[in-house]
Amino acid sequence: MQLPLKPLLITTVFCLVFLKDTTAQKIYTDSLNHLLAQTSLSEAERVNIHCKLAKANFEKDLPLSFKLANEALQIGARMKDGRGKAMAFATLIHLYVWKKDLKHAYESRDSALYYAGKTKDQETQGFVWLRNGWLDLVNDENDKAITKFLKALDFFKGQAAYEYESTVYHYLASFYGYGNDPGKQRKYADLSYETALKSKQIDALNTAYFTIGQTYFDRFKLDTSKRNLLDSALNIYKKSLLLAEKQSGRLLIRSNTAAIALNTANIYFQYFPNTHRDSAEKYTDIAMRIATNTNLQEVLVNCYGLKSEYALRDGNYNEAEKMLLTGLSAVAGGVIKMPLTKARMFLGLSHIAEKRGDQQGALNYLKEYIKFNKEAFDEEKINSIQRVEAQYQSEKKEQKIAYLQQEAAFNKKRNIFYILLALTGITALLFLLRSYNYKLKASIRKQELVDKEKGAAELRAQLNEAEAMQLQTEQVLLKERQERLQKEVLAGNLQMEQKNELLELLSGKVSTDSHLTLDEQIKRIIHQQKRIDKDFEELKTDFFESNPVFFERLQKKANQVLTRLDLKYCAYILMGLSNKEIAIRLGIEPKSIRMARYRIKQKFGLDKEANLDNFIRSQE
Repeated sequence: MQLPLKPLLITTVFCLVFLKDTTAQKIYTDSLNHLLAQTSLSEAERVNIHCKLAKANFEKDLPLSFKLANEALQIGARMKDGRGKAMAFATLIHLYVWKKDLKHAYESRDSALYYAGKTKDQETQGFVWLRNGWLDLVNDENDKAITKFLKALDFFKGQAAYEYESTVYHYLASFYGYGNDPGKQRKYADLSYETALKSKQIDALNTAYFTIGQTYFDRFKLDTSKRNLLDSALNIYKKSLLLAEKQSGRLLIRSNTAAIALNTANIYFQYFPNTHRDSAEKYTDIAMRIATNTNLQEVLVNCYGLKSEYALRDGNYNEAEKMLLTGLSAVAGGVIKMPLTKARMFLGLSHIAEKRGDQQGALNYLKEYIKFNKEAFDEEKINSIQRVEAQYQSEKKEQKIAYLQQEAAFNKKRNIFYILLALTGITALLFLLRSYNYKLKASIRKQELVDKEKGAAELRAQLNEAEAMQLQTEQVLLKERQERLQKEVLAGNLQMEQKNELLELLSGKVSTDSHLTLDEQIKRIIHQQKRIDKDFEELKTDFFESNPVFFERLQKKANQVLTRLDLKYCAYILMGLSNKEIAIRLGIEPKSIRMARYRIKQKFGLDKEANLDNFIRSQE
């Protein structure tokens, strides 16, 4: 029986989980511990090393990884910004997912985002958003994950964080795999390879090889006639395996190598004749060795499934059954339960027993299949409930954080207002003190002047008398001036009346012959005079328009549907103008005024018999 092989998805879901063989892990952890012993390290560097050690030890000793991450949190608490805590909480996201504790994984995600907002370190912010997107990827929320990965890339720009960038491009390529969008898959695979070369990290380069090889393999599966794509995929896979072999002391991520070996074996099984069985078995053995050393149970089960398929090809049902039972036995005591995988294996065993004619055995295996399938369903149901609850709590916290941020912004503005108010008060106090000092000096100076003026009292008295006489004289002159102005105003009014009469007289005279230039000029003068009168009328209208109370009543009666033109009509009606007069002022036909009055009555809800003029005047 051949189990479904999803090596790319395995590495994607477990986020390049740093599974490694014993030697490589020891070299890596010894190097980090040696660095940690240096007293010259900054707190930020110590946080990063603790987080890397937590990643390096999580599969072997998960409690130790949590201890290291919590120590990173304690160090981060001593830092001025949120950089340390952001890195530590982002690391805890991965640890809690491995522990299958989604509730605390989401809580760690929220905390990581909160502290990422308190630092200006872009690499830290990018790493937090990388883990944030990865958490959505684990929960099959691909759209959210893509958005967050792209945001992480924005933070990584210009930071030389090539290893992180290569990882993000690897995830983005996996989204568009399996024929979803070969163009985008290849684009991100190439970017993963380019940034991996810049990072000079063996793990990043090995992952990039895997990503590129998968693009060729996925494109081949869309058109199996293009064998050159399959050959390219095999060449890239083999290049990755060769790199892993040569750099085994520097390679930490063993899961990719196991998945590549399994992919290679599966290609030989599916797309090559049985004469290439030795190649398939060779790469199957490589995958099994790595999976056994790193406890990568999913890969191990698939390896036994592939061996079982070869046995079925040979018609050796006993061997096929033995391979699957051996696979079940190998993962029986594992940390990861894998009920769905075990259910598929028991279903395969049931098919094998049925082909062999062992109906009772097939029935027994089928019962085990049903048992594990139910267990997988229950586990998925529990995980879904936990995921939904965790997401709900996360969104609830996000809303609370948003509210707190708004409150903080308000408090900040309020504090600024208080500071400005205090500065204003201090300024006013200083002004009062200065004014008092000025008045005091003025009082002293005045007293000195009073003392000096005592000897000149008689002269001042005489001066006062002279000023009184001058004042009387000015008052007489002022009165005469007022009388003269009144006469001038009266004369001006009379002159204006005469001018108007003269203008009307001239208008009447020239109206019989409009071709004379002089008449045209006179008419223009008269027209200007009339326009002044019209402007005066418009000023009256503006007065009504500036009266909001009157129009508020009208709008309320009409349910707020009156236009500005409607209100202007109402103003003219209030002034007592007829339809013809309103038409002249607005330059339209009287018929339009009647239609406008009818429309306004409808907006007020008045009957046909109701008088619009009386209604409008009643609202004044």
